[in-house]
Amino acid sequence: MFKKSLVIMARALLAAWLVSSISACAKKTPASSTSTESAATATATSSMAAVPAKMTPSDLWKLMGKKLTYIQEGHHGPVVYDFTDTNCPFCHLIYVVEARLIREGKLTVRYVPVAIIKPSSMPEAAAILQADNPVAALQKAEDAIDKGMKTGKPAKLARATDAIGKASPKTIEAIKKIEANNVFLQEVDIDELPDIIYLPKKGKLGLITGLISEKKLTELLPQMQ
Repeated sequence: MFKKSLVIMARALLAAWLVSSISACAKKTPASSTSTESAATATATSSMAAVPAKMTPSDLWKLMGKKLTYIQEGHHGPVVYDFTDTNCPFCHLIYVVEARLIREGKLTVRYVPVAIIKPSSMPEAAAILQADNPVAALQKAEDAIDKGMKTGKPAKLARATDAIGKASPKTIEAIKKIEANNVFLQEVDIDELPDIIYLPKKGKLGLITGLISEKKLTELLPQMQ
């Protein structure tokens, strides 16, 4: 559970964002299906918010780093937080865009697993997070999702047991961390996926919601820390 100070400051910060959620994946309430509209028609916007007087963007950024559980890919370029659900097709499309920039050493992504779309989201996210190599597990899951989207067949992802009384301590710990990530989205009133949060070199924190092209994301990189 997040400390009260983080929740209050984060809510005050992010509630002011005016977000255009075009081509976003889902509301927080779990749904039985997700949209699969073409990425070619998708757009995304980034917007900034005022920071409470007693907390700078850098302060909140540091608190996010301490409180959120994430899987980091890349070690060069600006750092962004990407909130992702295995059942969000648009999250996968963002992953593909980011992967190219990560390979080129232009971007570092901290993937924050959440489970808000389908009942299978939690056991799938837990399986990734509790893996001996979460980065490899995430990549394997994304490869399976990519294949499923291309063939039109549901991706078969590894799932951890999330039944009460049957889950292992390792799985229970993973589920608690994912639930805490879910709480963060609820507390700051972000209700669509995918979402990318970044720290600009100047000014306020930035939020990108919905799809963004590689060209647009690349253009934003010089503005990010």
